[in-house]
Amino acid sequence: MAGISRRKFLTAAAGGAAVLAVDPLALVRPAALAEAAEAGFSQGVGSGQATCEGITLWTRVDGLEQSSRLRLEVARDPGFRKVVHSDRVTARARQNFTVHSRLAGLEPGEQYYYRFFTRGSDSPVGRFRTSLPADSCEPVRIGFFSCQDYEVGFYTAHAALADEDLDMVVCLGDYIYERSFTDDPVRNDPTGEDGVSEVETLAGYRDKYALYNSDPNLRRMRQNHALMAIWDDHEVEDNYAAGRPGEATEQRDLAFRRRRRNGYRAFFEHMPRIRNGTEADRIYGSLRLGGNAELFLLDQRQYRSDQPCGDQIGFANCPGAFDRDRTLLGAAQERWLKRGLTDSTATWKVVGNQVMIMALDAPATNPVNPDQWDGYKAEREELIDFIAREGIEDVSFITGDIHTFFAGQVTPSGRQPSQPQPGPPAATEFVGGSITSEGVPEAIGVDPVSTELVALLDEPTIRANNPHIEFVDTDFKGYGVLEARKEELRVDYRAVRSITRRRSPAFTLQRFRVQSGQPNVEVLGGGSP
Repeated sequence: MAGISRRKFLTAAAGGAAVLAVDPLALVRPAALAEAAEAGFSQGVGSGQATCEGITLWTRVDGLEQSSRLRLEVARDPGFRKVVHSDRVTARARQNFTVHSRLAGLEPGEQYYYRFFTRGSDSPVGRFRTSLPADSCEPVRIGFFSCQDYEVGFYTAHAALADEDLDMVVCLGDYIYERSFTDDPVRNDPTGEDGVSEVETLAGYRDKYALYNSDPNLRRMRQNHALMAIWDDHEVEDNYAAGRPGEATEQRDLAFRRRRRNGYRAFFEHMPRIRNGTEADRIYGSLRLGGNAELFLLDQRQYRSDQPCGDQIGFANCPGAFDRDRTLLGAAQERWLKRGLTDSTATWKVVGNQVMIMALDAPATNPVNPDQWDGYKAEREELIDFIAREGIEDVSFITGDIHTFFAGQVTPSGRQPSQPQPGPPAATEFVGGSITSEGVPEAIGVDPVSTELVALLDEPTIRANNPHIEFVDTDFKGYGVLEARKEELRVDYRAVRSITRRRSPAFTLQRFRVQSGQPNVEVLGGGSP
């Protein structure tokens, strides 16, 4: 969406009480803070943390050398004839010249348009929707995605996601990748430090976000939809756990805790969300989205115990995985989640989940990946038992991380009731495929254990070994669209034909339904590529 000239707007807007009658930049300003004049907006604009009456608006300003002021406008129309908010905001040097402006007093369930500008420069025009009021029975539509390795391919999926009719979009982690994970890049990632592709410093992480946000399809998606992002591991370091580093770093130059601090700071700078002053690095929380949905967003990196037996794929029932003191969420976050699920009056409790909670076995009863909930079995059993015991209906997890489309039922063991612990399904799970990142067979194809394991991870064998999984697709890249209605949850998996070409149309890979009160995934059928 092209920027609309502020100057044309000011000269053409002769009528309408909601329109500003004078050039706002002619107003008196504090002399202590310079006003930006010519500036760029190469990373576009963004919105997030939408409530029924508020929003956080974001941009980054290029070309500044000191903290500077610029103007923000919000309107009910893309031509800005009905301006409802006008304000000066500050791009601060210590925040990498990013702007995070929190607005209140908006109308629930409405679409708004916004822009930033200086005396000589206009940002693109963004749009967002405020959330529906808690008593609304209207459907809620949420897009979700994860894992967008820049080098591996083009963001053709984001071109389609940008055009979806959605209330908001959720990124479930791996918005950036801290280093190269492919030997066959489709496009060049010029960022890196000390002669290697990996970044550890604050400047390095900032460069990564600037590179990723330079993609026009990603910018347009952020421009068109309110975005809520949670991190997984690659926003800092592959497979890290709380204060412990992962095992993939090629050349470590900084202490891990300092590196993590840099990654977290860059994440908050580049996402449309206000950092919590009392718990500065907290990302878990909930958003009420009308009467039909409440979204619970988790953090499964910052508080977790270390993976059992390292993070070796194919760990074959590592004994430590069932230790009762092992945690993925941490005690405080687990209490918060249980309390939130219990207290929620929304029909659907949608849990934004970084790593897969269903078991993934190869062969049957032999979990493959200790980095997901399979490595934290006791906590999974406790959480799903709690949901069943308390009679909490209509819980559905939406998940990223594993670069593969899955859908199925969640039991306390993660498996079918007879494999091996008893217990019927208490929730459902929808795992979205990646935007670009290599899938499970691709990712482990160079590992010494790969030959046998890859054979066990083709689609028919996955289904045979994991009967709780109703659908799997390892071939395509894309995203999910969830629609919450009073009587049912609908989920569509949308995929693209190619990520190696700059343009590729999207198609519906598969459709699903979950009826309220029945935690079972119905596969409805999909399209053909």
